Amino acid sequence: MRIEMDDFRQSSVVAKNEIRKFIRGKRFTLYVVLTIFVFALITALPYILGYDPTEIPGGAVAIHLMFVPFLVIIAATLFSSVAIVSEFEERTALILFTRPIKKTSIFIGKIVGCIILETAMLVLFYIGMIVLAAFHEGAVSSGLFVSLGVAFAYIVSTTCIAIFISSIMKKGSTSAILTFFILGMILSIISAAIMVSADIDPWFMLDIASNAITPADMTSEFMYVPDALTAVGTMIGWSIPSIILGWLMFIRREF
Repeated sequence: MRIEMDDFRQSSVVAKNEIRKFIRGKRFTLYVVLTIFVFALITALPYILGYDPTEIPGGAVAIHLMFVPFLVIIAATLFSSVAIVSEFEERTALILFTRPIKKTSIFIGKIVGCIILETAMLVLFYIGMIVLAAFHEGAVSSGLFVSLGVAFAYIVSTTCIAIFISSIMKKGSTSAILTFFILGMILSIISAAIMVSADIDPWFMLDIASNAITPADMTSEFMYVPDALTAVGTMIGWSIPSIILGWLMFIRREF
């Protein structure tokens, strides 16, 4: 398959349109409200319960970091899981496919659009944590920036998986539900079964890799936390086959 410069231009146009479509939709508003609510609740709840999180190093943001995987999964469910299937379900692909644009450019543009939108929201969440850490502790740990890098890799991997699911589903609601349960529950169940039955650390599982978003010194001693490089490598390992399979299903898909 030959790739030309115009293909990248077409992908960028698709990405911009995808971002614009999501921002104008109710899903984006719901996600913004949910993100703000989660941040405010996590920030205020310890004080409401009479607990000062700043007594522990990094405590001002440790709880926030533990909720980042949840927010990433919700983002993948709301946006990436419907990016492909919605074109077929709403029949808009009938118009899109008649345009002089390659299916691969459409596919790449949708992935890039989802990743940009989800990353932008995540960065805002981290900015809030940086402000919080600076206010309570007078400094920002470098581990927070490492965490952001791991979280970005997690966004890419969950997006790729969600796009793959979206490429094979016929309804957006089914795709969203399946994405949420696979990323939020099924992978965790498999990881737990591996740990109990095989008595090994399932570092190769995506949900375990996401534990690295919270630095090891901020987590419970009972939680297995791989190092950042191992976690990112695992996430890339999940991303590549997912995106390849999703692309193959998309370019062969017909109405």
